[in-house]
Amino acid sequence: MKTSLVFTLPPSSLRIGLLEARGVTIKPSSEIYRERVISDARPFLSPDFMYPDQKQKGVRSLLKTFGFHPSGRSRPASEFLFKDLQNRGEFNFINNAVDINNHISLLSHLPISVIDLDKSGYELCIRVGFDDESYVFNREGHELALKKLLVVARHGGDRQAFGSPVKDSQATKVFAETKNLAFFVYTSSNITPEDELHRLLNQIGQFMKSEAGAVEVASQVLDACP
Repeated sequence: MKTSLVFTLPPSSLRIGLLEARGVTIKPSSEIYRERVISDARPFLSPDFMYPDQKQKGVRSLLKTFGFHPSGRSRPASEFLFKDLQNRGEFNFINNAVDINNHISLLSHLPISVIDLDKSGYELCIRVGFDDESYVFNREGHELALKKLLVVARHGGDRQAFGSPVKDSQATKVFAETKNLAFFVYTSSNITPEDELHRLLNQIGQFMKSEAGAVEVASQVLDACP
């Protein structure tokens, strides 16, 4: 694995699932994969479906560890995806890599970032957002305040942040030209056992090979306090 990831934050139960995929081809998802996603998403569209309370409280509690308040427009991305699915009445397909990210996030109820490694660099860290820090997260130029939020950032240099459990930076989002990327699954040792997280990463890796033609895939589970 070419990507290096270090933790520069206070002790916590944070657990990160990291998957690097190299030599990918970004394009619309295949019809076979779209059918798989639609089938997997169908139960969530039922008016009787209840969002898992344990996962919701667990993820929110993790973010609160560092002083962030995950609610409203700043709720975890996994919750946003679920609400968006219900509001639209269907899964919002974007491209194969982003679709895989959102598909697995919906199924696991865990927030996941996906970033273009050639834009971010390969030496990265997990840290807490600075008090006056923010980044643009969409084409419209809307900004996310990063104060006390868990972020993926460049390690060294300008220490620029690119991803978070809430929204990812527009600067490193995955588009047609992306060739090398990384997924970051945010969870904790209290929420997701290590073997379960490995299975989830393996599933992402398999989809990246079959849907995006990834030449190389590597993954690892990292704990903030091993």
